[in-house]
Amino acid sequence: MFFVLPVEEGAKPKKFPLINSLLIAVNIYVFFKTAEQIHFDQLMMRHGFIPAHPHFQDILTSMFLHGGLAHLIGNMYFLYVFGDNVENRLGKLTYLVTYILCGFGACFLQYMASPHSPIPMIGASGAISGVCALYMVMFPWQKMRFQFFFLIFPIFGIPARAFVVVGLWIFEQYWMATSTFASEGGIAFWAHVGGFLTGILLFPFIYPGEKNSA
Repeated sequence: MFFVLPVEEGAKPKKFPLINSLLIAVNIYVFFKTAEQIHFDQLMMRHGFIPAHPHFQDILTSMFLHGGLAHLIGNMYFLYVFGDNVENRLGKLTYLVTYILCGFGACFLQYMASPHSPIPMIGASGAISGVCALYMVMFPWQKMRFQFFFLIFPIFGIPARAFVVVGLWIFEQYWMATSTFASEGGIAFWAHVGGFLTGILLFPFIYPGEKNSA
C-alpha cells in the first residue's frame, strides 16, 4: 500500500505551540474515551453534525470525534505539521478562535452542499483545512517535500514549497467534492473546502504581520 504525506523541512518555531499541542491531546483523549464504545454510532448521531438537523453545539462536539484510528492519526499529523507555525504567528488565543471558526465554516459549507443529509459529520479535518490555508498564505515558500511510503517505510521524497503542497491538496479536495466520490466515499470533502475558504477569508483580519519568525 502506497501513500504520500507532506513533510516540513526547516526550523520549527522557537515558542512551544501550547494550543496546538492541547488540541492534539484533546482529540486523542476524546478518541480513546469514545471510539471504542459499543454505542459509538449512537454517540455520533447525538454529537456529530447532521446537516438535516443542524444544532449549534453539535458543530463544536463533532470537531473532536473521530471514527477510527486512521482518521485520527491522519488529522493529527496534518495539525502537527501545519499548526505550530500558524499558532506562533497568530498568537495562542487568536489561533484557538480561528481554529474553531474554521470548523464552523467547514460545517456551514457541508450543510449548504447537502442540507438534507442525515449522515453525521465528525472529525477535525475541516478546522485543520483552515489551518493549512493559513500556513499556505503565511509561509508560501516554506520548504517541504512529498514523502512517499510503502506501508510504513519511506521510499523517496519530492521537494516542494508549501503553496504547492497545500495547493495541490485543496485542489484534490475540491475535485473529490464535485465528483461522485463526494456521495460514495463517506468523506465530507465540502467540509474540507469550507474550512480552507474560511481560513483564507479570516486571514486579512487576523494576520499580525511578520513580527514573529517561524
